[in-house]
Amino acid sequence: MGSTEKDGLIGIDVGVDEIPKQKIFLPSFYLDQFEVTNRAYKIFVDVTQRGNKIPGYWVKGSYPLGSGDEPVSDTDWFDAYAYCDWTGKRLPSEREWEKAARGNDGRIWPWGNQIQDGAANTANEGWEWKRPIGSYDLDTSPFGVYDMAGNVREWTSSWYEAYPGSRLKRNAFGKSFRVIKGGSYADSGAMTRLAHRIAVRATHDPDGDRTWHTDYANGFRCAKDIEEK
Repeated sequence: MGSTEKDGLIGIDVGVDEIPKQKIFLPSFYLDQFEVTNRAYKIFVDVTQRGNKIPGYWVKGSYPLGSGDEPVSDTDWFDAYAYCDWTGKRLPSEREWEKAARGNDGRIWPWGNQIQDGAANTANEGWEWKRPIGSYDLDTSPFGVYDMAGNVREWTSSWYEAYPGSRLKRNAFGKSFRVIKGGSYADSGAMTRLAHRIAVRATHDPDGDRTWHTDYANGFRCAKDIEEK
């Protein structure tokens, strides 16, 4: 898990913060093979009557025609948490997300350790919007999970905190920001690395209107514990 200091955006913004690179061991878990779609999220909105919690690109309470199989986005952390809970699942932790994306060999991208044009729906493609889930065969992790380097970034359950053993200091470290993982149609280069992490504030009233930052490039998928027999 994580990176070395030379792996990321040194010299841009504040550089990588997913250091030190380390080996971790996790219990087994399930992770959705695909990101949650507009169609699936619409069912959730209708059943739970969350009319004030719909994405900003939806029109008259529904997703644009023909986009049902695209990942839902512009969801804040509480939206994502509520959906996963409604389905009997949960948001993955940052560690779980990265493990599912990088496999047992800790690869940098789902397909390997070199960036590759045309492998994922990122800004390098010039499409500038989401595509239906599973559209890029190369953007599939060793565990068979799709769209982790591209399409939309994904919420996790984890707080944005320093990694164990890190000496980094960040004003955002603590219990105010959640970690978002993965690249999107709006990202390119090092920002599509599977170790890359983004801090996004998630501390507003979960039952009120959407008052904190959301993003058309931010979506999510759900995880689930494996019950012991």
